[in-house]
Amino acid sequence: MKKNDLLQSGGNAFFWATGIEDTFIPQSGPGKRALDEYELTDHYNQWRKDLDRAAELGVSMMRYGVPWYRVNPAPGVFDWGWMDRVLEYMVQEKGIVPIVDLMHYGTPLWLEDQFIHPDYEDRVSEYAMKFAERYRGLVRYYTPLNEPYVNAEFCGEIKRWPPCLEGERGFVAIMRNLCRGIIKTVRGIRSVDPDSVMVHVDATGWFYPGSPELAEKADHLFHKRLLCFDLISGRVDEGHILSGWLAANGLVREELEWFRRHAISLDIVGVNYYPELSVFKVIEEDGTVTLKPVWGGTEGLKTTISAYYNRYRRPIFLTETSTNEKVASRERWLSESVQAIRELREEGIPVIGYTWWPLYDLVNWDYREGDASMAEYIEPMGLWSLEEESGLWVRKPLGVVSAFKEVVRSAEFPPVMMRKLDFS
Repeated sequence: MKKNDLLQSGGNAFFWATGIEDTFIPQSGPGKRALDEYELTDHYNQWRKDLDRAAELGVSMMRYGVPWYRVNPAPGVFDWGWMDRVLEYMVQEKGIVPIVDLMHYGTPLWLEDQFIHPDYEDRVSEYAMKFAERYRGLVRYYTPLNEPYVNAEFCGEIKRWPPCLEGERGFVAIMRNLCRGIIKTVRGIRSVDPDSVMVHVDATGWFYPGSPELAEKADHLFHKRLLCFDLISGRVDEGHILSGWLAANGLVREELEWFRRHAISLDIVGVNYYPELSVFKVIEEDGTVTLKPVWGGTEGLKTTISAYYNRYRRPIFLTETSTNEKVASRERWLSESVQAIRELREEGIPVIGYTWWPLYDLVNWDYREGDASMAEYIEPMGLWSLEEESGLWVRKPLGVVSAFKEVVRSAEFPPVMMRKLDFS
């Protein structure tokens, strides 16, 4: 692929991708197991065959994560041996272009207090620059931080992942540091590789009120999902819908001014959407506002992508989608979601890529707090199933593999008028 193909495809090209679940929460303690998806699924040993499977699909791109805690085992110390082999094989042997997840989830063990460590933003940008220096020429596309919303929620609001803060102030504290780290990461990579392209990815959420009185709450929740993209692109000022809430939870005016001064452009907006996880009905029960997950289907997908495009006017990449239903339902969702993307492009929205996530089944994050065997936590979402045989985790192709191959081979999409984009 030529430089900036994702941005300069003229509206005609479309990019198919897959990915491997790459959550890395290495910290453990009483009642908390380490959660390294590559280790649990034996990807560290089976990486070559896993990449062969991705290539078999005919995809041109692959979202692929780096285990930061492994490649940076001590401050200022880097070990790239395993990554060298993987990336060289992926790019040079299989012809797959990586979109590198520099951090999906999780920090190194030596970084105490994780995202609230005073040196976090400098440490993460140092790691990113070292990676870019080493792999310039092999890697051009980066996701600086996957799903900042979920990181802020799990690490800052609900005490699930380190540093286990709680409440809205915790959410804002984590989000602030994540966003500062993203900006420094992007600037660091660009200082090494000016031709690099950033695919910024977050977990989407669409909320609709169960009653007119809850419309304001639904709007607040939606804009909370947009907060990272708004902060790093300099969109949060005193007139922003969340400005009062942010101030009440510790994000002061001087910090907002810092984000506006150091704003970065959003090259590609990555949208993660799952039909059973990404749409919520806002309801009130016994005086408490709660969220009820509902099946969003293609209506939710199209509504969400349209909203993100209308706000940011940037190319959209569907960076994660699938469903943890039976195989027939996965095949149906593949067909329906691809048709939805076709319709969005017909409407003039530049959706430039589609990612089935994951390549093979993943381990549910509940594993970290649980005590049962890994088999009890398998999420059936992949194109290949993950099954235990004689103590080994094997990948078995499902019918959706053939369906995905056929879609990649034969799907056609209408061109999009790229003049609709905002390249400022």
